[in-house]
Amino acid sequence: MGNYINSCNKTKPKIPDELNDGLETLDEYQSRWRSVRVIYFTMFLMSLGFSIILTGIWPYLNKLDPYAGKEFMGLIVAANPLGQMIFSPLFGWWSNKIGSIRLPLLCSLALFTFASGLYSSLEMRPDNVKYWMLISRFLIGVSSANIAVCRSYLSAATRLSERTKAVSMVSLAQVLGFIVGPGLQTAVTPLGNDGYTFLWRGFVFNMYTACGWINVLMSIGNLIMFLPGLFEEHKIAAREIMIKQGKTSERETWKAIKPDYVSAWTLIMAFFVLVFNFVLLETLGTSLTMDQFAWSNHDALYYMGILMSVGAIVALATFVAINPLCKIFPEHYVLIWGGFSLMVLGRVLYIPWGDGPPKIAEVIMTQYR
Repeated sequence: MGNYINSCNKTKPKIPDELNDGLETLDEYQSRWRSVRVIYFTMFLMSLGFSIILTGIWPYLNKLDPYAGKEFMGLIVAANPLGQMIFSPLFGWWSNKIGSIRLPLLCSLALFTFASGLYSSLEMRPDNVKYWMLISRFLIGVSSANIAVCRSYLSAATRLSERTKAVSMVSLAQVLGFIVGPGLQTAVTPLGNDGYTFLWRGFVFNMYTACGWINVLMSIGNLIMFLPGLFEEHKIAAREIMIKQGKTSERETWKAIKPDYVSAWTLIMAFFVLVFNFVLLETLGTSLTMDQFAWSNHDALYYMGILMSVGAIVALATFVAINPLCKIFPEHYVLIWGGFSLMVLGRVLYIPWGDGPPKIAEVIMTQYR
């Protein structure tokens, strides 16, 4: 009987010993980490909403409007980050103004659901389809501006000892969203170019529109996660610093903190360079392979999705290794030698090698001339 009681005590949930300092109860600790994991999923979904259409946007646009051209495709791809760039400060100001992230995130997810449904309904638009696609991608970018709010909350909801792990995991969620998206596009390619129609041809479900409907279903689930009772805000960082510094209030604690703006802007620019390189190659991948290898729409979506899914496996292993590596080496060494040096090497390997230029497939577009 005594052994049974001891085994039960061992399996009973408890706060880790290094964090059991009376700053929070067990229920608060569990609720806080449940909310952090909701943030992980939100970051994954926002990245997924951007990347899931990248490998299919060119053949989809070419199907809806063969005269749109690759220049307009570039505008459509750029519309998403443009909307995010413009509205990220506004979402941040809004959440600071009301002192909560719940309402901004609920509104942004509702907009994400609407914009994703609009993207998948483009075949119902008889005129100006390319502009409707541009609008839908811009609105998805606006909704993904909640990434700034998510990152801000993550910093406030984790202790100093937890932050490196939490930031690496949320970055993992974001990068997996970037890379898993094309994998999902590959998974729906068996639906084909025509797919299936429902509700008197008002609902089209093919290898292009299925991605938008996946976003709709996942965003509805994400929206439910932020309802009261499921998501609770816990801003423990200020309380931790307040106790360590002997302050009397959280407001006084925040005023005493002096940010290192040089380091902050350096990391912002580093993140810009990383995402710029990643998105540039992912955006051009489908059209580039279709031109150089004469792949069909189906082949381009299928093979590019496989390539990006392999990248997802590599990214998973990399991000899992970040936390233990940072315990062995300084974080800036991990960033420079484990991150940017490999990125530079990868870009060098993209340059065609050999004693002659790469073979370019000749595509005759006489029907559009």
